[in-house]
Amino acid sequence: MKQGHDPTRPPRQRKRVIGPEARPPARSRRRHTNPGTSKRTRSRSGSRTSDAGSATTGLTPFSLTLQRILKGDRARIAQFATALSVSENTVYRWMNGQSEPRPAYLRQMLEIMPEHRRELQEAIEQSFPNVLDLPPAGEIPPVARELYHQVLELRATIAQDDSRRWQIIQLIFEAAIKHLDPEQRGLALTYAELMPPRSDGIHSLYEAEVRATSPWSETQESRAFLGSTTLAGTAAMLQRLQTWSELDREQRHQFVAEDFERSACACPVLFASRCAGVLIVSSTQPDFFSPAICQAVHEYARLVALALPESAFYDPSLIHLRPMPDIRWQREEISRTFVNRVITYARRFQLSRPEAERRVRMEMEEEFEQLAPVHFALSGERS
Repeated sequence: MKQGHDPTRPPRQRKRVIGPEARPPARSRRRHTNPGTSKRTRSRSGSRTSDAGSATTGLTPFSLTLQRILKGDRARIAQFATALSVSENTVYRWMNGQSEPRPAYLRQMLEIMPEHRRELQEAIEQSFPNVLDLPPAGEIPPVARELYHQVLELRATIAQDDSRRWQIIQLIFEAAIKHLDPEQRGLALTYAELMPPRSDGIHSLYEAEVRATSPWSETQESRAFLGSTTLAGTAAMLQRLQTWSELDREQRHQFVAEDFERSACACPVLFASRCAGVLIVSSTQPDFFSPAICQAVHEYARLVALALPESAFYDPSLIHLRPMPDIRWQREEISRTFVNRVITYARRFQLSRPEAERRVRMEMEEEFEQLAPVHFALSGERS
């Protein structure tokens, strides 16, 4: 026995790492128990995993099988990631045992690699017992056909634009909350409309319609302007659906979450390649937005488009969003001053309430845009 050797201390394991990440994060290393144990633990995806089958490498049979199938081939890994709609880094983390796929992704793998289905299924069952037998997490029934009929009926029978928009969007929001959050864990839906263009384009979106369940208030009284640094702003500028989760530390764009918000999805509302705004769905659950739920959000965004007049849609070339101040500060300021400014404006210029609101929003958007650099400077100093 070597001098100073502790016989009670388990041998150190060397872990084979593939891809751009040389060292797994600390929270991933804690997933594996000491050699020789067979303790099963519950992963974030709800599956159960065992470390006993891979004591020699510290990797599960699933990770080893995925390495063997993909062979470290960058082109093959990129193709595999694209088929699953995940990043290449996510695939590398699965191969290295640094994270575990959700059950929905495990099922997709069996479909996109039929030539490896048998060995992959065996590896999945060894690494995540019973996961393929569980009800698919994040999978939901399709959007109800009856909702389409109701929306089309309202569109065909309501002549006034504002009334039609409000009734259809409220109908959609009510159906979406029941559909996407049947257990009422907490969901908020917002339709943010593009502000009217200025001489150099459109600078922000404005929260026009809101519906939510606890812990949010049912209808958000004070609204806010959403600029280029928000998830909704990114969706509008890129003209495609965007998701965010607090669990995704490697996301290209980082966004400031609202109170209670742990994941979100933003989908542009489009008609004939033009954009009217963005549908935003926020959840109190991290990683809530599975592919099936994102598909449902996309369908709801299409239904919202039916609530709007053609004049509400703008060419994407006009969208030049600017940064806006902190959303919490905006809500406080709008709640404190908006109504009084509207009343004063309407009396002074003999305007209708809707027209006065529109002009005050334009003024406040310009004021907030000018204040944004100060807010970002202050937040930088605090951090």
